[in-house]
Amino acid sequence: MNETNTQNETNPKKNTLARKIIVSLISILITLALLLGGSTGYKKMSAQKESTVSEERIVEQVRNVYVASFKPTDTKAEITLDGRINAYEKINLASEVGGKLMSTGTTHRKGDRFKEGDLLFEIDNTTDAYSLYAQRASLLNAISQMMPDLKFDYPASFEKWKAYLDEFDAQKPVKKFPEISSQDEKYYIAGKNIQAQYYTIKSMEDRMQDYRVYAPFNGTFMDINAHPGSLVNLGSPLASIMNTSKFELEAPVQTSDFQYIKRGQKVKLYSEEFDKTWMGRVSRISTQIDQTTQNVPVFISVYGSSLRDGMYLRGTLNGSTLRQVIEIPNSILVDQNKVFVLQDSTLIKKQIEIVNRSETTLFVKGIDRTDLVVTKGVNNIYEGQKAQAIEE
Repeated sequence: MNETNTQNETNPKKNTLARKIIVSLISILITLALLLGGSTGYKKMSAQKESTVSEERIVEQVRNVYVASFKPTDTKAEITLDGRINAYEKINLASEVGGKLMSTGTTHRKGDRFKEGDLLFEIDNTTDAYSLYAQRASLLNAISQMMPDLKFDYPASFEKWKAYLDEFDAQKPVKKFPEISSQDEKYYIAGKNIQAQYYTIKSMEDRMQDYRVYAPFNGTFMDINAHPGSLVNLGSPLASIMNTSKFELEAPVQTSDFQYIKRGQKVKLYSEEFDKTWMGRVSRISTQIDQTTQNVPVFISVYGSSLRDGMYLRGTLNGSTLRQVIEIPNSILVDQNKVFVLQDSTLIKKQIEIVNRSETTLFVKGIDRTDLVVTKGVNNIYEGQKAQAIEE
């Protein structure tokens, strides 16, 4: 019985293992059958599907481009200038004497205009005027005291000194002394000390002119610092004025154009805002180059009653003659120094030499008479592209 039980226990284990093996074999067979069926179906479908790739040859599109030929000529180099003008003369007026500021009959305000020679400021000079009268009276007295001795010792000189005394007026500027006739007369006059008095008086007369300030040019007031009734001292600011008849424009010029500019050249200036034109002249050319921009400052003098300080002007200046150059638009330049040329129905880039520039055009060399240069739409084409010409 023990052997029989042992066999019964062993048989179930063998049966379970056999079942597992059978299940695994069935799974493998099913998988292989699916793979084989899928491969066969794919091949049949692939054989029945038509290709979507065209066997026709791709034709490259030909681009229509506008072209033109250019002829080299001699032309004047045109240089464009711009900048703001400034009054050529701007002066700060200050008092050279002290005193009370008096009225001139006209009340000046900022922006008022004046003419050359107009009285702008007057300072009370009463005290110094009386001192000057006293000095002249002293001189008159000194000359009068020497006349008796002069009549007996130098009778030839007496009449001219008498005529000088007859015209002497203490309230008028002292006239120049009569001419000395001899060395003896010279020593005699010097011993009376009247020459020292004469020069002292002339110095005071010059100082009296400082009490009145006249306009040195036609201009306008930029600022007023003192008004009638106020007290001013030596050095007190009175006003700031500027000359409105002469202006100067400082314009930066590229170093490449510097060779075409000379002092005295005429420059046509214009204002777009005021729609007016003026003729200027190159007055100065700086000897220094701006380290930041590499430009050379050029100064242009310009005159005109309608000009204003700070006005923005543009201008053109004719430089030297450019020999055998071609003028082309700025817009057709590519890669800084090349243009598109149509050659054998293909677009190529041709390098050129830029001789001079203006605001809208370039003066170049390196383009032949027979070259068909593309003149429009250079941003939409590329080198090597097939094209056909449309001549402008």
